[in-house]
Amino acid sequence: MNSTESGISLSIGEVSRLLGVSPGILRTWEREALVFPDRSPGGHRIYGERHLRRLRKVARLYCDEKLNPAAIRRELGEAERGEKSDRYVDVRLGAKLRGIRKRRNMTLSRASEKSGLSPSFISALERGNTGVSVNSLFRLAEALGTTLPTLSTDDLNGGAHHFVPAGERRRFVTDDESLLIEDIVFKPAGMEAEIAHIAPGRDSDGFYSHRGQEFLFILSGELSFWLGPDEYYAMKTGDALYLHSHRPHRWANESRERTSVLWVNAALPEGAQPEPEPRKTVRKG
Repeated sequence: MNSTESGISLSIGEVSRLLGVSPGILRTWEREALVFPDRSPGGHRIYGERHLRRLRKVARLYCDEKLNPAAIRRELGEAERGEKSDRYVDVRLGAKLRGIRKRRNMTLSRASEKSGLSPSFISALERGNTGVSVNSLFRLAEALGTTLPTLSTDDLNGGAHHFVPAGERRRFVTDDESLLIEDIVFKPAGMEAEIAHIAPGRDSDGFYSHRGQEFLFILSGELSFWLGPDEYYAMKTGDALYLHSHRPHRWANESRERTSVLWVNAALPEGAQPEPEPRKTVRKG
């Protein structure tokens, strides 16, 4: 057990032994939005005091009362995700984000409103005083009208390119190289198209949502995809999925091989209404 200024700092193995559950169960609870551990710079899970307090409740409901994750989530609510993360992406990231926000004449309050991240967190990120998870960075890029690969280049203005050679795609890659995103079509075009290469064990860091519509096609490998807590798709090579992006969704590569996905995002057609939440549970795959 290690100690930090904010209290205990436990690995997944240490928490597993304390609670008497397997590391696999802890990963399942994370995928089910029951707990969101912090991450080290190398991407390893770190559990603090608040995580352990919640996990003791989860373990009691799961092991003693035999509730499934969906029932536990209804009982306790979805876990709060800490905005601080040690997944540093680029030392110049903060300055780029601030530059884009200023060019958009967007205040911190407006960026916060559009992204769902607090003004203090965005300010700290712009000053280089904190790291950011990929999930939060995606939400902020969406709010600023840009893409993750664009943030990883020095060309922030870009443009809608009609032809993008394979060797000249803008690329975004996490420090642990578990996620690589390549831009194909990017703003200010009316749509975005990317190829995401996802390593085994990599996930979306929980549920997220945004405006518009979304299409994904599995180029190779497998991808687990959730729409809300109940609708699940076990996607394989050649499978495709379309959704309205306001619905909370998350994904994970639970296979042993790297997965490649063609991902397209676009605004809803003028006058189109976001699709309602389904009334019945749907599980496919």
